[in-house]
Amino acid sequence: MITPALSAIIDAYPAAEVHVLTSPDGKRVLKGFAPQVTQLIVHNRKSLLAFYQIRKIEVILKQENYDRVYCFELNPDFSNLSKRLTDNAFCIDYSNECAHYSRRCLDAVQCSVSEVLSDYWITLPVTDEARVKAHAIFAAEGITDKSFIIGLHPTYSGLKKVAWRRSKNAARLWPAQSFAELAKLIATYAKEHKLDMRIIMDLMPDEVNVGEEIVRLSGGAVTMFTPPLDFERYKATLERMDILVISNTGPMHIAGAVGTHMVAFFGDVPPTDSAAYVAEGRNVNIMPSSKEIADITPQQAFEACRYFLPE
Repeated sequence: MITPALSAIIDAYPAAEVHVLTSPDGKRVLKGFAPQVTQLIVHNRKSLLAFYQIRKIEVILKQENYDRVYCFELNPDFSNLSKRLTDNAFCIDYSNECAHYSRRCLDAVQCSVSEVLSDYWITLPVTDEARVKAHAIFAAEGITDKSFIIGLHPTYSGLKKVAWRRSKNAARLWPAQSFAELAKLIATYAKEHKLDMRIIMDLMPDEVNVGEEIVRLSGGAVTMFTPPLDFERYKATLERMDILVISNTGPMHIAGAVGTHMVAFFGDVPPTDSAAYVAEGRNVNIMPSSKEIADITPQQAFEACRYFLPE
């Protein structure tokens, strides 16, 4: 979600060397983002020694004598850290909570430049090597370059947490039965229009039980993959999908960043704040009045998919 602001910084200062203080996940996501990003400095805030670790990192950062520091962290402790590193620190506006997070990051960059920034969208690179790996997985299932691919992502990152920690995240889980019924509607549409259309799920090992249930309930309309974990290959798989149906979770942003059309479900967190930050027309966001995505019907999801389906 910070990639629009990071792109704006690189465009504003093309000769600059950029260092990013990020999480372990951030290091993986931003790998190969741009040649100007020469260091990814990792801080694991979940570590028991996180407080002492950030103090050591601060000492290292002060030695760099940065010309500019941008803080996109919502925790004010990090904005205070930024201001200790340089007088030219530009931080996210904590008061503008209604704006999209990516827009707030861009606004922080805008404060540091004189010209008006054009809008930037989330973006991540995909390598040719990763595309070759994704192509091989598709080919093994008879999916060709001409096939229209619809992806289903039935889980979310908080699903594995113990029940008392995931009550709020429950609003992000669309039922397996609903995914299966959507798959049937899409399969019927493909048959009626004589289309080479495939419905797939690319899942991790601990998501297999959910995937198998959807395959069974859909009568085999969905093909499930469980390839070896490879983040670069996964980006290429998402890029190859023509549509992804997903709730508000990390892969939604990754898919948006590689250009995939999406039908995205939102529960208690509105899309105005946290939808994939992409150009208009790239996705359809659905938020039921009940704020429970289980109340979204398969027919509603199918009608949203129709925006992107071939005739």
